[in-house]
Amino acid sequence: MTENQRYRILIQTADGNGPSALLFLKKNEKREREEQMQNGIPYKLIALDVDGTLLTSRYAITPRTHLALKTAMERGIKVTLATGRFYWSAYRIARYLPVNAPIVCCDGALVRDVFTGEVLHYNSISVELAREILDLARFFQDLYVQIFLEDRQICAGRNYRVTWMKELFKALLFRRFCFSGYINFMRDLVMMPVENAGNIKKAKEILKTPPAKIELYGKPETLLAIQDKAKGIFGQSVSMRMNSENELDILAAGVSKSTGVSFLARYFNIKREEILAFGDNLNDIEMLEYAGLGIAMGNAPCEVKQKADLVTESNDEEGIAAFLEKLFELDSGEQMGKILCCGLKSRIPSKRI
Repeated sequence: MTENQRYRILIQTADGNGPSALLFLKKNEKREREEQMQNGIPYKLIALDVDGTLLTSRYAITPRTHLALKTAMERGIKVTLATGRFYWSAYRIARYLPVNAPIVCCDGALVRDVFTGEVLHYNSISVELAREILDLARFFQDLYVQIFLEDRQICAGRNYRVTWMKELFKALLFRRFCFSGYINFMRDLVMMPVENAGNIKKAKEILKTPPAKIELYGKPETLLAIQDKAKGIFGQSVSMRMNSENELDILAAGVSKSTGVSFLARYFNIKREEILAFGDNLNDIEMLEYAGLGIAMGNAPCEVKQKADLVTESNDEEGIAAFLEKLFELDSGEQMGKILCCGLKSRIPSKRI
């Protein structure tokens, strides 16, 4: 048996009504987690992915989820966003909740306070390296490029606002969002500070300050070819991830949501095991693995679910609220829970609460 083998653990409510969560704990973490549960040690930081996690498919935060997060903050828990979004695209959502901690943006490259505007952490790609990446991208056809800076974006390949307005009209046509969802979509994505460069060469000329992230959109085979060439040219000087089959994200070396959340935890003197993280996509995996308890949404792909400790309900089924309500229920009892070791497997998929 290796250290990577995981225990399958059932946490049962104090009244014995059956399993409320299925956790996968590394063998060498089991004893520490048992002691935490017995001592009733609370989680102190909740990190939330936005799209596909906090927001429903109708582009809204439900009242139930809002109340659950408000309750968490009233209990002294820090709540933050950990998103791949550009800062201003996450700003309104953070203020709406409102969060009580700085937010993690650009997949961990930027940590910023939405109330003071203070930048606490910025792990960017150097201008020289970013321009070399753009030079590489110029050799490929039909790419759409977004360059995330601290306060604005530079786009190449097609007009940013025209692109998102088309998406908004499609949503209206097929009635994808609720009424507030259309307003939110307009504020968060359409009306962003963006400079349209027209083409990649012009974007390179405009780029004067270190970017947080470069996003490339195109055909899967094109992006895979870029990723392969970039590995040979840039080696370990950048981090790259296929966030979907049509999107390649490029960040500074070692940057991920986990590094942004880790910075925030150190900032508040919070231990790793005191962090809850919720996510649904490939760029959430490192964060889910880093957190004391990483929770995948029910709508997440299998690869994400297998890396998480727990799978809750989907974003449309208010999975965040479902988990937090159960957590508060356990915490309100005389005993946090009873842990039953139900077997060992090298890797088994998580199940829903």
